[in-house]
Amino acid sequence: MKQLLLAIFLVSVICADAQDKNKRRLSPSEIKLEKYLSFNPLGLAEPQLTAGIGFGNRFTKRSEYFTEVSYIGKQPAYGFTMSYLHGMRFIAQYRYHFLQQWKPLLRVGIAKQERSSRIHPFIAVEFRIKPFSFSAKNTFVKSNPADTLRDYVYEANALSVGGAIVLGSTYNISANGRWKIELTAGIGGKQKFVRYKNVPAGYEHLNVKKIDVGAPQPDEAVGMPYFPFCMRIKYIIH
Repeated sequence: MKQLLLAIFLVSVICADAQDKNKRRLSPSEIKLEKYLSFNPLGLAEPQLTAGIGFGNRFTKRSEYFTEVSYIGKQPAYGFTMSYLHGMRFIAQYRYHFLQQWKPLLRVGIAKQERSSRIHPFIAVEFRIKPFSFSAKNTFVKSNPADTLRDYVYEANALSVGGAIVLGSTYNISANGRWKIELTAGIGGKQKFVRYKNVPAGYEHLNVKKIDVGAPQPDEAVGMPYFPFCMRIKYIIH
């Protein structure tokens, strides 16, 4: 689902950029140096439930920093095979704003229909770190002497570290401009480390029983790509 949303978002941005006649350079008086709070409602539906708050500060016409701190918890919809899951996620971004507004076109058949509101695009470099603890069941084996622990309830600490390049845009959704919707999507890589807490010495996990979708698994303790996609609701505080 995230990959589909990512593809739709990137295509819309590319199409918007291709419509040169719909670009308009902002005048200095239109560029506001804003501070805002944000909330990501899609995080509540992620396989690892995420709830937190973000803060952003556009301190020059082009530059902005953004940070977000979230609690990571067990998702009731997917977490029935896990005893517990809790932790934190920290995101930091540097954002570079383009000094144009884009007014993309929607295609309906061969007709074109203009959107009523302009978008404010930016590109960002993102760093994220996510430490968390969890408990689940798996099978562990020992080669010498041969032994197997089936459905063994283990506890572990995990640390995920990643970075990405992100494209984003902001849409005004209130007449006074204080409420906005922000869409971001990108591509990056992450590395995950897992440390067992109560597995006897000499035993290694045998991944014969998959933990529920999206849950942390010991065999995921490797580097892999990831595709961050987010929709945030923003409120301008200054």
